[in-house]
Amino acid sequence: MPHKHNTRFQRVVEYDIKPAKDLIIQGEFGFLFGAVFEKIQGKNPYFWYRNRRNMNQIVTRSVRDHKMFIDLYDRGISRHLFIRGVHEPHATAAYRDALAAVRDITTSEITVLDIGANIGYYVLEEVDVLGGRASVIAFEPDPKNRHLLERNIKHNHYTDQVQVSPLAVDDQSGERIFCRSTHSNWNRLARDEATGNVDELVERFSVETTRVDTYLDENGISPKDVNAVRMDLEGHELNVLDGMRSVLNSDGPLVLFIEFHPDFGDRDNYESALTTLEHREFTIRHVDQHWSVLDIESFEELRDIEGSHVRVVVTK
Repeated sequence: MPHKHNTRFQRVVEYDIKPAKDLIIQGEFGFLFGAVFEKIQGKNPYFWYRNRRNMNQIVTRSVRDHKMFIDLYDRGISRHLFIRGVHEPHATAAYRDALAAVRDITTSEITVLDIGANIGYYVLEEVDVLGGRASVIAFEPDPKNRHLLERNIKHNHYTDQVQVSPLAVDDQSGERIFCRSTHSNWNRLARDEATGNVDELVERFSVETTRVDTYLDENGISPKDVNAVRMDLEGHELNVLDGMRSVLNSDGPLVLFIEFHPDFGDRDNYESALTTLEHREFTIRHVDQHWSVLDIESFEELRDIEGSHVRVVVTK
């Protein structure tokens, strides 16, 4: 019982008190008032005020070493970036360290697959770490996210190193229904199970899908040249892993940064994804969930995790 109390208190600190403090320091009192009112009533009067004043919902923010265009009305990653100027700081640091290790032991171009690139937060980090040797393929099927992704790539002068694809990545090529959420980083492909923030899904439309292995073959990219893959797919991780066997089976070095959601859908899918990585002799470098870095070094321990938003960096 004390553990639950501490967890509840930490959640209030991380998601309520710290953001409020950051907004006060920035002088963003209108946004703070609107967020508090929204939490109580479900509506945000600050956005109504901005609309009446014809103020743009797309704003720029300094995000670590970059300038980013973000959608102020997006309740997901854009709101985190607006308030704090960083997203998932523990995972960001661990991913950067893993990318730097690959950079330091290779001399050729480094291909990164960013699957579910959203508005480009991690894409910018990938190019920043890998420098002129980065070749990033950013998959983003949501047109709204993709528009900001392309603007952020161009604004930070990374157009020569990043290729944006409108395809959704799956275990087969074809068409699927895509679900847009009020939180842009909760977007996902439709599935039968009614789990995982389904109350926040607001729009559905058809998108074209591809397997990673198919995409690489069609574009003349050797699987062994892929040195990093990042994905955050709201429970769709096993599908993507099943469609990238050639990458997983190739000789390293290879970094995978995956946000798992054990409780989104069939638990067996989560455990199967871990088995796929374990059998290919990946090593766990980092695990965090919500606000805490977890002391986990084995896949057996990783199988015991419950909940969602489990960020894992593995290498081989």
